Order: sequence, then structure tokens, then C-alpha cells
Amino acid sequence: MINYTMKRTVIIVILILTLGLILTGYLMYTHEMPDQVAKSPDYTTTASELLNDFETDLASASSKYINKIIQFNGTLKAVDTSGSLTIGTMDTGGEIIMAIDPRYKKFLAQTTLGESVVVQGLCSSYNRNEVVAEDLLSGLGATLHFRSGGIKQ
Repeated sequence: MINYTMKRTVIIVILILTLGLILTGYLMYTHEMPDQVAKSPDYTTTASELLNDFETDLASASSKYINKIIQFNGTLKAVDTSGSLTIGTMDTGGEIIMAIDPRYKKFLAQTTLGESVVVQGLCSSYNRNEVVAEDLLSGLGATLHFRSGGIKQ
């Protein structure tokens, strides 16, 4: 009698755990990322000012901008229609790379290089390029990364 009750309890526990895993997987798969482009930005600026803030005072700029929604304008340097764009400035060697939210990929085909664009996204990280003696181009600037962004229309 104890053996049968124990087997039944183990089977019930396994079924409950399996159903829990299936439900968790379903919720994770169907969860949609928040639309950062449609939200009101925490800061509105230009690409030049944004990069200059990081170059001038990295600690202050990081606490101000990282994990915040930023809207800025700049010059389009490169477009990857699979989902990213690069914004540059004329006065700094740095660039901003933005991963495009899938909802806004359709706007990438309507852009041309050298065009001034207004973009918005979630600022995620900043990398200062280190100068390497063998690579003269390595010290030309820094890279600021954004995720879940898009071109404002």
C-alpha cells in the first residue's frame, strides 16, 4: 500500500512540474518586449552631445544615460537591414550603434546614408576604444550601444 501511494505521489509531482515548465516556456515565448520608441524619452539630445558627455565624464554620463530611454538626432553612417543602424557625428570619432526593435525594421529600407535621423532607444553600454600601436584606426573614437530602438517617424 505504501509503495502504490508513493508512486502516485511521485507521478503527481512530476506532472505538476512538467505543466509548470510548459506554462513558463509558453509565457516566455509569447512575451513581447516593451516598445521603447513609443514611450516618452527620459532625455532628448544630439548624437554629438551624447558622445561628448561620455568622453568628458564617463561616470556621470553612465549614471545619467545607461538603462534610460534616449531620443537623439544624428547622421546615418550605416544601415544593416537585418536590424541595426550606425549613427555618427562630424565632430567626434565616436559612433552610436542601435539594435532595432523588429517593429521598426520596416523604416530601415526608407533611409539613406548621410541622412539626418531622429532615433530613440534604450541606452545599454559604452566602450571607449583603446589605442593599439599596430592599428592606427583603433583610437579614433568610442562606441555607444543602444537596444530596442527605432527611427522616430
